[in-house]
Amino acid sequence: MSQFKWKDLTKLKNPNLAFESPLSVLCHIDVNCFYAQVEAIRCGYTKDDPVVCVQWNSIVAVSYAARKYGISRMVTIQEALKKTDKLIPIHTAVFKKGEDFWQYHDGWGPWNPDKDKKLPSSDYKISLDPYRRESRKIFKIFTEYCDLAEKASVDEVFLDIARLCLQSLMGSEQLIPGRENPEIIKPMQAKFKDESYEGNEFLPAVPEELKQLPFIGDVYNPENLPLIEDWDDVLFALGSRIAQELRDEIKQSLGYTTSCGLASTKNVCKLASNFKKPDAQTIIKNSCVNAFLDNGKFEITTFWSLGGILGKELIQILQLPQQGSNRYVREKWPTRDSLRTSLSKAVRDSQSTPSTVIDATRTNEIADKLYDLVRGQYRVAVTPQTIVKSMMANKNMTGQACSGLADCFSWLEVFAGELAGRVHELEQEYDKVIRPRTIHVLIRAKSGDTHSKSGPFIQSGAKINSQDLLKAGAKLIAELDAKFARGKEHSFYPLININMSISNLDVADGRKSVLDMFGNQASVQVRQGKGNVGKDSLASNAHKPPRENWCDECNKTFETSRDFQEHADFHIAVALSEKVNGANGSSGRLTFGEKRLLMRSNTLETPNKRRSKPKSKTAGSSSDIFKYFKKG
Repeated sequence: MSQFKWKDLTKLKNPNLAFESPLSVLCHIDVNCFYAQVEAIRCGYTKDDPVVCVQWNSIVAVSYAARKYGISRMVTIQEALKKTDKLIPIHTAVFKKGEDFWQYHDGWGPWNPDKDKKLPSSDYKISLDPYRRESRKIFKIFTEYCDLAEKASVDEVFLDIARLCLQSLMGSEQLIPGRENPEIIKPMQAKFKDESYEGNEFLPAVPEELKQLPFIGDVYNPENLPLIEDWDDVLFALGSRIAQELRDEIKQSLGYTTSCGLASTKNVCKLASNFKKPDAQTIIKNSCVNAFLDNGKFEITTFWSLGGILGKELIQILQLPQQGSNRYVREKWPTRDSLRTSLSKAVRDSQSTPSTVIDATRTNEIADKLYDLVRGQYRVAVTPQTIVKSMMANKNMTGQACSGLADCFSWLEVFAGELAGRVHELEQEYDKVIRPRTIHVLIRAKSGDTHSKSGPFIQSGAKINSQDLLKAGAKLIAELDAKFARGKEHSFYPLININMSISNLDVADGRKSVLDMFGNQASVQVRQGKGNVGKDSLASNAHKPPRENWCDECNKTFETSRDFQEHADFHIAVALSEKVNGANGSSGRLTFGEKRLLMRSNTLETPNKRRSKPKSKTAGSSSDIFKYFKKG
């Protein structure tokens, strides 16, 4: 008779509950040296070519072929090139200052002797879009196979494959290829299909014929135990077959090798996938979990949820050894209550120490977590991916990379292109229409002071575009410049950091129109001259121009909302230009004080105009500002 019950098996049918079952089957798959593989495949290199992926002077990914030369991410590209002349450095894609698109410059980088091909960080920004794109391709394969996938990062995923394993066990006529199923399997399959089982009834013993079911990959089994003893082992054997099929599909379709770990919990899966690399698959059976955690490579701080201050404090408070901490906890506190009592007392005794981070009200919760982790029993659900609600483009500045408002505009154009591209990719991935409601700009001045400003974002069409983002961001950055930089340029510029983010993303079905998404609000925006929000709404207003499309400053009316928006954009450009270049006496935007100053000097000088330092060609001149609002 099995130690498991029918309710343990049938719980696997429910994606929301399967992880709680002692028969759960999870796997963690990560792409080996992801960035380096992406670049190697793009450029036509093989796994035997020593490729490294580079960002400025840093190495961010090292192929296994390059590791043979002693190269790691801890060295600079210049140091790595001294180790071997066979090294193939490939720089990541970049945005160029003032451009809203990224591109590769193969052969360019700080190692290139040509000064024009060094990709200085002052003029370029790293783009991770190629890796996000490849990550989506990989994740799509996972979601086509599996009903429950969680993207842990750009190159790793957790999968709950219990339904696939259950389907194979209860639906296959040949669990072992070429062999008919044992007789005991047929009534089990019939019971499962008819739901004629009793939940608390124990499953029958695994038939001897089924104990020959092969595993695909490396089964961690240092004590040489029988590979299949109960139904959890059977499911792991089936799961190893499924995981290998997934990995083969990724390799054949996209060219990427992966490493995989199978276990009944996420924590152990992740440790297993990293245990043997590259291109390996490690299975941790339930009967071998403790031996795996005690193999000398793992301590309580190895678990990702205890890898920070909490784990270190647990070692100190509970007086755990630096080595063998998992076994020590299991043996010293064999019951959950004993660990709860000890931890609670230890925290009370240490409350006089100000450095403690363990909340005395949470000691039972933390004790339970530690108790389960060191036994490989800490069960957490695989959580499906959700669409992000905000995204940010960021740039840390060096030197004079952002020494004035015109430079800010150039970097905002980069950010606008990056954010618009990421929104479009999300829309394609999820078949949704995504519209951000809020835009935010933040800068860190030369003095170290941080200033930020947010505002509503209204796009001019059904799809977000970089020009709308640029216009909205430019208005915010110009207001920050006027408020904080004027008269304080020496402490304000050059900026240390600048970033732009969008948030409050509205998400709707991809087949819905803008009017479906926002109802009357879109129509109101057109009537009020607030922008082009769709062809239908424009057509309905083009024949009969509403009085609301009126410019108070020019005393003019416009035939369509598009004409009005273009005219409004012109005023924005003029205002921004005046902030940088100064204004003349005919400007309608001069304050009373500025007009008096102009009468005295006949020239209104803004702080930016008074600066004598010339702008670099790369940074762009203030006269270029109009181009940001005239691009189609």
